[in-house]
Amino acid sequence: MAAVCSVNAQLCEGSLGDPIVNIDFGSGTATHGSPLGSDITSYSWTTADFPQDGYYTIESTTNTPNTWWTTTDHTGGGYMMVVNASFSITDYFYKKTVTGLCPNTTYEFAVWIMNLLRSTDNSLPNITLTIEQEDGTILNSYNTGDIPLQSSAVWKQYGFFFTTPPDIETVVIRMRNNKVGAAPGNDIALDDITFRPCGPTVTTAVEDESSATLTVCENETVNYTLQGTVSSGYTNPMYQWQTSTDGGSTWIDIPGATAIDYTFTVSSTPGTYMYRLAVADEGNIDSAACRIVSEIITIEVLETPVVLTGETEQEFCTTQQPTVSDLEVNGSAVWYDNLEGGNQLMETASLVNGTTYYAAQETVNGCESDERLGITVTIVSPTLAINDVSDIFCDDLNDGVETINITNYEAEMATCTDCIFTCFTSLEGAENVSLDSQISSPQAYELTSEDETIYVRIDSSDQCYQIAQLSLQLQSTPETPLEETMVLCEGATLTLDAGSGFYDYLWSTGETTSSITVSEVGTYSVTVTQDLSDIFCSSTLDIDVVLGNAPSIENIVIDDWSDSQNSITINLTDSSIGDYEYSIDGFIFQDSNVFTDLPSGEYTVYVQEKNGCGNASEVVYLLYYKKFFTPNGDTYNDTWSIEFTDEEPTLTTKIYDRYGKLLTHLRADDAWDGTFNGCMMPSNDYWFVVTRANGKTHTGHFTLKQ
Repeated sequence: MAAVCSVNAQLCEGSLGDPIVNIDFGSGTATHGSPLGSDITSYSWTTADFPQDGYYTIESTTNTPNTWWTTTDHTGGGYMMVVNASFSITDYFYKKTVTGLCPNTTYEFAVWIMNLLRSTDNSLPNITLTIEQEDGTILNSYNTGDIPLQSSAVWKQYGFFFTTPPDIETVVIRMRNNKVGAAPGNDIALDDITFRPCGPTVTTAVEDESSATLTVCENETVNYTLQGTVSSGYTNPMYQWQTSTDGGSTWIDIPGATAIDYTFTVSSTPGTYMYRLAVADEGNIDSAACRIVSEIITIEVLETPVVLTGETEQEFCTTQQPTVSDLEVNGSAVWYDNLEGGNQLMETASLVNGTTYYAAQETVNGCESDERLGITVTIVSPTLAINDVSDIFCDDLNDGVETINITNYEAEMATCTDCIFTCFTSLEGAENVSLDSQISSPQAYELTSEDETIYVRIDSSDQCYQIAQLSLQLQSTPETPLEETMVLCEGATLTLDAGSGFYDYLWSTGETTSSITVSEVGTYSVTVTQDLSDIFCSSTLDIDVVLGNAPSIENIVIDDWSDSQNSITINLTDSSIGDYEYSIDGFIFQDSNVFTDLPSGEYTVYVQEKNGCGNASEVVYLLYYKKFFTPNGDTYNDTWSIEFTDEEPTLTTKIYDRYGKLLTHLRADDAWDGTFNGCMMPSNDYWFVVTRANGKTHTGHFTLKQ
């Protein structure tokens, strides 16, 4: 079906009546409908799907897909008039005489029109709509203007309103085309021509109610006042309330309901009742062609619910702490303490043994059944004996978690073959069967707390449930002070001490003392057991005993000749097989054998085995030289030499002037006094070359100041 556009016309702004004229060109199973009379159109009839210019057809669906939109009639399922405009403007393409109107009454005239062309229209439709008297006097007219192309098949409604003169009951509809046909151009469809009485605005409401849709129960005592309001426009307005029971298809005047208000009291028959107020000026209220109507008020009368069904005797258990909400019926119920009348009960009210409770069927709208179902309650106590259970577990790995099977304790908690055991982490969860606290895998429960209580709900055949507590405790296993790796000094013995205070000891050697002495390397193990009153917890430790000895220094590598960026690296022989630490002051030791950022000077390096298997030490020197000297005889800084050469007696130094002339050749313990051949050299920079015992050379320069 084609799209329907919002109203584009001068239509009634007040209230409308039912259509008294509705020209829809009929309906049928054939593709085309019957031709119109020659008094209705000046165009020629054709059964072609695409009428030529100056022709029209009556059809259910357009079928010219490349030129026209393919569309059904305005509402679907009927016929429409399809017009291809003439090459010359004619008097009219549609004219219809309408009778049976009320004199001195305003009507809305409307028609639905579609521009059929898809993409090109060389002569846009432009239509003048008129309502005339039979003598040709125009009562009113309206021009659509150019009806433009659309992006899809769109019906638009055009219209206006007019007023019949006194004593005039017949008018003529005339539609003129103000544009000629073209190729392509000015092709239209029209449908659903209507006349509806138009008058003042009529509104309705229900007194003290905010909605125009009400719901009441069958045989309910009600008193609703339906109120009407009419704006100005009628000289002496008259009223008639109407009702419909078929969804608004037909309306029946309510006898005697001719006041502006109407009182609804009848609720004896279920169904949906629609009400509206019809209004006309004095003398016209009895004619449907003259009346305007209000919006609809809907009152639904609900059928009385049937009586509830359910077990009239119901048994509960004290552990359920049963309330009215636990009573079972086959519908929605409201509960009372008496078969008739009585007090309504809250669903949270506790049930009392031997008491009968009465349920009325209730609908979502609050209607109740006339009769009530009585249910007598019996409350019993549990017959199954249950036990709380506790247990202690050793944390074998001391990792704070042990996996246990809770179901292993069921036989201790209760002796029954048909009980259902469900485990929860909280008492409230067990009472309410809360999935949030239910333990989903009791066969592999991870115990993580030192003390933990699990609540086991036991549902038995006596219709009672009970809750047993499973108290679990996780104990740490004993730990020994022994290390997993220990060093046995070469040629010595080693004592392995597992610590005191344990219940018993068992070594891999078969000994049961707290400590043993070993003289050979290898792997030893000890199992210690602690008595925790209710449980014994044990742990086993494997100890790898490895050999260690005194360190043997193979060499010391130095990187010196700097003020404070020197380093010492201590290398041990391959025969050194212990766990060693290193120091350059004898107090502070480190695991690394490298010392950096050292100033020049004398150092004693120390190496010791951490487990007391021995130590070694050597003295090293980090060489450096003075940047200047002052040979002026004041006994302070009078000579220049390489410092800290005690450990390198073969070290030599050659000194040159700025021109490369050799001035002196010094041994390790020599110093230069600044002279050459007995004469003092002038203040200047001098260069040197140092050759060390390992053949490595160092160069540099210093300043002689007088």
